[in-house]
Amino acid sequence: MRGSRMTTAAQILLGTALLATCSIVHVSAVALSIPLFQRVAVLVDGDRRPKLRVLALLLLTIGVLLAAHTIQIWIWSVLFIAQGEFESLPESFYFATVTYTTLGYGDIVLDSGARIVATFAAIAGLLTFGISTAFLFGVLTRIMPDVFEGHSR
Repeated sequence: MRGSRMTTAAQILLGTALLATCSIVHVSAVALSIPLFQRVAVLVDGDRRPKLRVLALLLLTIGVLLAAHTIQIWIWSVLFIAQGEFESLPESFYFATVTYTTLGYGDIVLDSGARIVATFAAIAGLLTFGISTAFLFGVLTRIMPDVFEGHSR
């Protein structure tokens, strides 16, 4: 690894900018998918085929969330390559994924000139996984209200 030598202030500014970008990507994916959810709910008549409707909406929800997280991991991966932290995409993508998901295996460690930026990838992951959890729970309570109210159909 040939890391960049960024100042602490530059790392914080870059990390903050990418954290904001990831937040915008994630919230936009969720918000822009709502009309799609409404169309799917209408196409799959919930009264006649409730299980198909639930399945379709859950798959759509998971698909939107997976796409949003994947886009964000790619953003971090490209940044690490652009900074000169990694020479290969697989290594950069692996590091970005491990950091974003907060697994932090520790098998790859950045030089001090980029560590602070990498911590923002973990913050972005924590924040957006929280948003994903809330959104998924909101969808579930909306499409399966009887289950969450303690009643069965």
